[in-house]
Amino acid sequence: MNSQMDFSKVCTAFSTRKLYGMSDVLMDQIWLNKQPDRVLYDMYREVHLSDKDLTKMKMHVLRYDITVIPPGMLGPEYIKTAGHYHPPVSHLACADAPSYPEVYQVIHGTATYLLQKRDFSEFIVIEAHEGDVVLIPPDFGHVTVNASGEKLTMANWVSDAFDSDYEPVRKKAGLMYYLTEDGFVKNKNYDESPAISVRKPKSYPEFGLFSGEDMYGLVNDLEKLDFLRHPEKHTEAFKRPFY
Repeated sequence: MNSQMDFSKVCTAFSTRKLYGMSDVLMDQIWLNKQPDRVLYDMYREVHLSDKDLTKMKMHVLRYDITVIPPGMLGPEYIKTAGHYHPPVSHLACADAPSYPEVYQVIHGTATYLLQKRDFSEFIVIEAHEGDVVLIPPDFGHVTVNASGEKLTMANWVSDAFDSDYEPVRKKAGLMYYLTEDGFVKNKNYDESPAISVRKPKSYPEFGLFSGEDMYGLVNDLEKLDFLRHPEKHTEAFKRPFY
């Protein structure tokens, strides 16, 4: 998908994240009060290139979104998304139901994805460049950081059957680590933090996801994205190393 496209013309909903909406997840709370109305990034929901594509997405309860994050700083931190977890799949009434996964692709720029296991046992960092695909497995919270000097445009496929849960990240004022100009800094609101595991993006042929190949094209084969709606049917795939 062309990064120069006017996404506002091909989406059903547009919103912005302002600085005051990040008040609970920043490392530097004093700095926060200086520019509360500053727009940090733009979010375009249900991006589609035709009405036919949108109909197919809705039939499969899937959504293709675009997020645009300009370069910048949040005090000592690089600009980032608010961060959230996904809830357990809604159609399973069991305590160990997996949460909904998600998949991202960088359209332009460089993204640093921070993935944190819900039980705090893992913290994964993945730097992704144009065309790279990054999968958020079940039970991981995540934040996207733009630590580059250029605009970041990224896409995601996700189930449209749930609302993201921001509260666990807010309660801890962010994930276990902040990414700053001086590197990663531990968040003191966590009693213990695992060592950071740095991984590389990869392709996921079992899901039709290939780095360098525009994943919007899966709108013509949405059954490949069934794992986003029914992760419990793909447990063997999720048991394999993802990075």
